[in-house]
Amino acid sequence: MTIDKKWFQDKIEKFLLEDESNKMTGIDGSLMWDPTPPILVGICDGNDPIFEDYKIIIGDFHLTPAEAYTKYCERNKITCSTDNLSVITYILPMAEKTKKENLEYSNKWPSQRWAYTRLFGELCNKLLMGHLLNELKKEGINGVAPEHEKYLFTYLPMHYKGVHASTWSHRHMAFAAGLGSFGICDGFLNVKGKAMRCGSIVVDYKLPSDANKRPTDPYYYCTKCGKCVERCPVNAIRPDDPTYGIVHDKMLCAKHAITAGIRNKIMFCCGLCQVGVPCESGFPDKSK
Repeated sequence: MTIDKKWFQDKIEKFLLEDESNKMTGIDGSLMWDPTPPILVGICDGNDPIFEDYKIIIGDFHLTPAEAYTKYCERNKITCSTDNLSVITYILPMAEKTKKENLEYSNKWPSQRWAYTRLFGELCNKLLMGHLLNELKKEGINGVAPEHEKYLFTYLPMHYKGVHASTWSHRHMAFAAGLGSFGICDGFLNVKGKAMRCGSIVVDYKLPSDANKRPTDPYYYCTKCGKCVERCPVNAIRPDDPTYGIVHDKMLCAKHAITAGIRNKIMFCCGLCQVGVPCESGFPDKSK
């Protein structure tokens, strides 16, 4: 059995097509995450220097892959080496019907399908990470999904670097693996589009890194067109930042998402800045 990027793509595609967790059972039974191949997967060396940079950019609380895997091995009494670690990251694009509904439903509140996907789609995402780890274990390969482990993953609503961060960021793993860049609203722009969720795992298996595809500018693919500014219903994306001209007020954003979540009987949701924008379903055209 060859473990490579294609192996991960095939496993993810099959899971999304067949597993009940990816179906909108409470609505119409359709798929939440679009499994159309090729599934977007990126790989980064687990000891890439960027993970130390994240301790400065995000905060020293953010775990490196080596830290996460070492803690996992210690907790489970597994002989540990961090020499061959790889980080596997993937993109789960929103279904086209969900994006269309979220655009047309309201200029202030997210649609039912979007809210449903934000809650149950994320549960599917977590199950997918566990599925990949189980499939790897069958091949004698250990790994960990940091988000699964309470002693590794902590959500920080307020910290010394600002607000709303965690000890493990899937979006930053996706950037490290060369899958795209951030947008001015903090969404992750990639070839499948910003309307998505992403996941990541750390595996004790050396794989070719895609770090050579990683741009030096964290906002490289964003055209700063301002469409997401117009789409935000609470003015949480504003032209204040002296470098990029925009600042994303995470506190204001979260407050609205919580209110929207209550309306939809889930924790939080919104996503209006992810639809009706040039980066909704792919990279924006930088020539315009």
